[in-house]
Amino acid sequence: MYEVIFIGRGGQGAVTAAQLLAYVAALEGKQAQALPEFGAERRGAVVKAYLRIGEPPLHSSMKKADYVVVLDGRIVDQIDVRQYGKPNAVYIVNTKREASWYIAIDATSIAIKHGLVVAGWPVVNLIMAAAFAAVSGAVSLEGILRALPEFVPRRYVDANRNAVVEAFNLMKLAKAR
Repeated sequence: MYEVIFIGRGGQGAVTAAQLLAYVAALEGKQAQALPEFGAERRGAVVKAYLRIGEPPLHSSMKKADYVVVLDGRIVDQIDVRQYGKPNAVYIVNTKREASWYIAIDATSIAIKHGLVVAGWPVVNLIMAAAFAAVSGAVSLEGILRALPEFVPRRYVDANRNAVVEAFNLMKLAKAR
């Protein structure tokens, strides 16, 4: 069982990342559910989305996760994201800064490199989904690539494919070290 919390900012696509991974898990014959957490969020406010991949029975309650994926590294300076992880949780953070308690990936630079900027915001959600997949092994890169056209506008499919492959391969290399 994989329990994952995506923490991002409103408008970054944390919900879409969780939904895409649940869809990929289902394509690969696994049980999965993605649950958004809605409130009075606005663009830029901290938001969460939940993902569970595993065998039945799946249910909607998740207090602590095995993986915590942070789409904006500045969030770790604002809130203690470790409160959302189980004792041996793995944290994956979009940042250039290294720290001993998380795995860093500069998803922002990858998004900019591939032209994934919308309304001035680098779109890192699927890059971070690929980073999670590479670290956890919960779903395959091939599954993500197959599902992409269902989740992104046609004009961004190729850019997302390239960014996702780059992120997945970077994280596989980092995991091997």
